[in-house]
Amino acid sequence: MSTQVVVMGGGIAGLTVAINLAQRGIAVTLVEREATLGGNARTVCCKAVNGVCQLCGGCLLRDRIAQAQALSNIQVLTNSTVSRVGARHAMPLQIMLGDGTEIAADAVVLATGFDHIDARSKGPYGYGILPAVTTGEEMERRLSGEGQWIYDGLGLKKVAFIQCVGSRDEQAGRGYCSQVCCRYALRLARLLKQRIPDVQITIHKMDLQTSGRDICPTWEAARKEGLRVIAGLPAVIRRAPDRPTAVTFLYDDILAASITQETYDLVVLSTGIQPRADAAQVADLFGLDRDRYGFFATRVDECTTLVPGVFVAGCCAAPRSMAESVAHGQQAAEVCYDYLLATPGAPVAMPPQETQP
Repeated sequence: MSTQVVVMGGGIAGLTVAINLAQRGIAVTLVEREATLGGNARTVCCKAVNGVCQLCGGCLLRDRIAQAQALSNIQVLTNSTVSRVGARHAMPLQIMLGDGTEIAADAVVLATGFDHIDARSKGPYGYGILPAVTTGEEMERRLSGEGQWIYDGLGLKKVAFIQCVGSRDEQAGRGYCSQVCCRYALRLARLLKQRIPDVQITIHKMDLQTSGRDICPTWEAARKEGLRVIAGLPAVIRRAPDRPTAVTFLYDDILAASITQETYDLVVLSTGIQPRADAAQVADLFGLDRDRYGFFATRVDECTTLVPGVFVAGCCAAPRSMAESVAHGQQAAEVCYDYLLATPGAPVAMPPQETQP
């Protein structure tokens, strides 16, 4: 088989690209820096409430890993990184891996993912200092376990979610909305409420991001279950003076025009999405531009870069949910396949076959 595509990144977007192309007869080398496939999607727990799916995408990863492993024309290289790219504007691209392996690629799809914004960058919130302050990512890991979730052996009575931690902050160079934080906070809140029915949950927000077909039903269900939503973020979170395991903070309730103090057993910081720490290095390897926030820049199709034969998929180009990353991976595979069809010297092995969504 003469057509070869390298997919960098074995998360949900990279797996989707690899499966789509492999089902079309393309030989794919999937390069993953970690020891296992999955990327950030590995931390996403199923958020079904009372057996009803919340469309969080937490169930998508396992099936795609199994699909990729079952396709003989996908070669998976874990613990691998790209160290050099030769002849960036000539085909095939000469890709050299860190272990010295060389691959001649007719196209490359970058699906290198994202980093969670470090909650420590929001110092006044006390993450890493106050035990009662955690993050949405950590909650995902805790709630993926079996049985009722208990925090440090104490029953939770009051929990607060703080939105837009690190996102929508021009002073930090992140003036964009991370798109996913409102949705995962609502879903996590509902799941936590199911696990601990007596818990009171409050979401402190700037406003709620309401894009996506699933957000309105999720929001309405959460309201019926007693979720409080307050338009007001705290400036500083402190240890509660009379309860060392709890925290307290003041907030300006914008709609009620009042300043209020509350004490919580647990505060969950809804941290957003930012480019990976090595995004600049990867961009330099392939000669790519980045946008003002550091994500890989694309043409209007949101998949094609300015470098011929190099495409992007998933959150390395912009913040996306699990389902949106899958859809973008499918789109990137389509654009890459069309490029291969139109490129002399890169014959495609067979016509497209039906692919799974």
